Amino acid sequence: MIQASFRLVAPEEKRQEFLRVLMCLKGPTEALAECLACQVLQDAEDENVFTYVVTWEKQEDLEQHLRSDRFRRLLPYIEMSQLPPEVSFSTIDQVRGIEFMVQVLDTQTPA
Repeated sequence: MIQASFRLVAPEEKRQEFLRVLMCLKGPTEALAECLACQVLQDAEDENVFTYVVTWEKQEDLEQHLRSDRFRRLLPYIEMSQLPPEVSFSTIDQVRGIEFMVQVLDTQTPA
């Protein structure tokens, strides 16, 4: 599994445009069978900060997405970011759910 993350800071006057473009990208992307998750996040402390996060089954799926015309619509907004964009690609070997948290909470630590 591989996750791509893009953190962008919109100019205040372009905030709604940034959000509109990210949401237009989200719907068709998450509809792809290879896409495991797609999220558009807005920072609670600064409404001009957006993070676009996409999780793919395989690196090849991510690469195909990055080359797509749909994704290329995002490139001008990456360049327009008020601060240098934070872009990361993370390989995820294991994902655990709430059962892991319950297991840890139920385990007593030695005194």
